[in-house]
Amino acid sequence: MQASLQSTERIRREGRMGEIGSLLPQLIRDAKAAARTHGGSQAAAAQSVLAEAYQVAATTLTALGKEDAAFTALERSMEAARHGDDPHLETVGFSSLAWVLTKQGRLADAERVATTAAERIEPKFRSQPIELALWGILLLRAATAAVRLERRDTVRDLLNMASAAAARIGTDRIDYATPFGPTNAGVAKVNFLVEMGEGSDALRVARAVPDLASLPPTWRARFHVDRALAYADLNKDDGACQALLTAEHTAPEWMRYHSTSRRLVAELRNRERHRTSPITELADRLDLDQ
Repeated sequence: MQASLQSTERIRREGRMGEIGSLLPQLIRDAKAAARTHGGSQAAAAQSVLAEAYQVAATTLTALGKEDAAFTALERSMEAARHGDDPHLETVGFSSLAWVLTKQGRLADAERVATTAAERIEPKFRSQPIELALWGILLLRAATAAVRLERRDTVRDLLNMASAAAARIGTDRIDYATPFGPTNAGVAKVNFLVEMGEGSDALRVARAVPDLASLPPTWRARFHVDRALAYADLNKDDGACQALLTAEHTAPEWMRYHSTSRRLVAELRNRERHRTSPITELADRLDLDQ
């Protein structure tokens, strides 16, 4: 089951949404059956796999705009984690919960969940890299909510702490299907600058993001969408178009479902309705309504 879970997580990171829909139900059924059949350590291990599978389901459903179903999957994940053998899974669950709450528009709740969980696991001098990474991920979740609440000072404080954790780790890593390290901290900073309407600074920081190739395809694609948003805000449509095409090349199936990407493509297409261009061709590939 663990191998199936790792394969499912990889497919999710690569944005192959159709395959996720066919793999996850069987993985969840297998993990449930194993938890019922076995006892002791085997049952606990099966519960941990089940918790991770439900977490993947929750993040996938969130990406598809089905936040209520994602919340249900996350509740089941947290319940399984309580019976599992992985002490980090509850922390990962709080991170996913903060993301789902953010997508539901419950921003204050999202920030509170993430910051409370981060305070609970605040690293010590001898903390291991995975503990630093999970703490940093929670700080970025909190910052994502804070930026939409227009709390700029809070965003900068959270980002500074997350960046310090990333620097202490010193390299990029992926834990529980989520990347963290110097690259992801840089990508997050670009996202926050875009959210705050600071397009020029976002593009400047984007040019300095290290080792982008270390991130999964969906994270790289989202980074290029942020670049596109920054260009569009500066009325540099050619730059926005090129960034969107790069995002599509990086994670084509993900682009078909990502609401921000679709909205921006539609907006750019409407600016130049009277001529054929790469953006109108991209809109056709995304099956956007005319």
